[in-house]
Amino acid sequence: MNRDGSLKRIIPPPLTAEQRKAEQDEQRRRAECSQQNEAQKQGDEVLVKRYPMEDDLIAARDRAFANEKARIEQENQRLKQLKQTRARLEDEKASYKGRAMPDAMKAAFEANDSATAATEHQIEVIHSGLGRMAAKFDADLERYRELVKGTAKPPCRLED
Repeated sequence: MNRDGSLKRIIPPPLTAEQRKAEQDEQRRRAECSQQNEAQKQGDEVLVKRYPMEDDLIAARDRAFANEKARIEQENQRLKQLKQTRARLEDEKASYKGRAMPDAMKAAFEANDSATAATEHQIEVIHSGLGRMAAKFDADLERYRELVKGTAKPPCRLED
C-alpha cells in the first residue's frame, strides 16, 4: 500500500507445484509450436525459391526418379555380370570333380556370393528410397499448391 493508504499493487499468491508444472508445460508447448512454425516458414520459403512454378517441381521429381531408375539399372547390370562370373566359376569347378578346389577358387565363390548379396540389398534400398522420395515430392507438391493458393496453414496454432 502507498503512504496515503491506496493500493499500490496486488501480489498474487505463490503458485502451487501443479500450477507451476502446468505453466512450464504450456510455455514449453508454445516454444515448440513456435519453432515448428518457424521451421515450416523457412521450408516454405526454400520451396518457393527452388521451384518458381509447379512444373519445375514436377520436372525435378521426374529427374530424381530417372536418376534412381538409372541406379537400379546399373545395379542390375552389375548383378548380371556377377551371375556370368558365377556361371564361369561353376564351369571351372566342374573340372575339379573328385578333387578339392583351390583356396583361391573358394575365395572367388565367397566374393561372388557376397557381392551378389550386396548388390541385391542395394537394389532393395533404392526401391525403398523411391517410396520415400515419392511421398516427399507429393507432400512438397501439395504444400506448394497451398502456398500458391494462399491456403497454407502453420503446423500448429498458438492460442492466446
